[in-house]
Amino acid sequence: MKWLGKRIAVLIILVVIVLFSVLLIKRKKHQLAGAPKYGMRPIPVRVITAELGSLSTKIDYLAVVAPVQIANVSARLTAVVDKLLCDEGDWVKAGDMLIELDDREIKNDIASVQADIAGAQSELAANQATVTSLENSVAYWNREAGRDKTLADKGDIPGAQAEATADKANEFKGKSDAARHKSAALKHLMDSLESKKAQFGTRLSYCAIKSPYDGLVTQRLVDPGDLASPGKTLLVVEDRRQLKLTFDVPQQDLSKVQEGLTVRFSANGKTQESELSHMHPSLDKTRMLRAEVFLSGDQVDGLTCGQYLTASVLLNEIKDAVILPASCLVEGPKHFQYVFVVKDGVLIHQKVEVLASTENMTAVEGIEAGRQVVTNTFLGWTTLSAGKKVEVIQ
Repeated sequence: MKWLGKRIAVLIILVVIVLFSVLLIKRKKHQLAGAPKYGMRPIPVRVITAELGSLSTKIDYLAVVAPVQIANVSARLTAVVDKLLCDEGDWVKAGDMLIELDDREIKNDIASVQADIAGAQSELAANQATVTSLENSVAYWNREAGRDKTLADKGDIPGAQAEATADKANEFKGKSDAARHKSAALKHLMDSLESKKAQFGTRLSYCAIKSPYDGLVTQRLVDPGDLASPGKTLLVVEDRRQLKLTFDVPQQDLSKVQEGLTVRFSANGKTQESELSHMHPSLDKTRMLRAEVFLSGDQVDGLTCGQYLTASVLLNEIKDAVILPASCLVEGPKHFQYVFVVKDGVLIHQKVEVLASTENMTAVEGIEAGRQVVTNTFLGWTTLSAGKKVEVIQ
């Protein structure tokens, strides 16, 4: 009996499975019967409405913010740093004292030269008195020599006496000439000492290192007691009143990028425009040309030196043209462009002329604003052709 009961249970289960399968098959057949025949349903497409607008063609470059003026402050002579009067982060004005060098040796040299000048002045004054006295003596003996010569010619006095008087006059003339030469030499010496003093004064002024302009001290590379020397940078001062964007332009872009074009950049959520101010005259070793955009006033607000940002050089701007996504364009067999326009549920093949294009958008001519233009399909462009019925999906 147990064996018979098991067989009956198995048969009941099989019958239930068969009945359930039959019901599923009938339901599937009913669904398939209600489905549209293959190839009859319109092709689903996405469209965009053509609109008038403006499109700017541009080339993007990676630019860095830098100050227009950077002073690598160094000494003009070799001396020990005596005082450092500023530090990194300090704002300084033009003419502010930044560093004082040890000037004791130069001051001693100036004092020594000044003493030599004073001695030469005293000697010159004394010699000038001698010159005056000798000139008076020369004048006296010249008169005496002239009188004795007249008397000797008349026979009133011996000729030897007249010659002795003339010799005396010549002797004082020689002494007077020598004194005058000495005064000239002393004056030349004084001029030389004054020039030497001026040179020491110039060297003394080099011991006071001042700021060349208003700016920010961004680097301090020296401490008191260090030895400063020409060519060794002690401080770096940057003029932050005017900044610039610098970027490198590849050789192949030089026919498009020129001075005077508008450059657009964004920083801290603010978009600004300025003029491409300067392009260097020569390419570097990598065949790149340095371009610079000078910024001032409100344009420098929010910018930080060393900051990287995208600088877009605007090449051309097309206005009042039909603007479409680049995905709308289809390449024709003869390198012309066309689009598919949807009209009354049917595709129309329409040729267009590309006026300008960017990475994602394009400005075209040959289509009216307000038309529905196909952007993409589920199965790709290969399934589309003029005259096919389509279904616009959202």
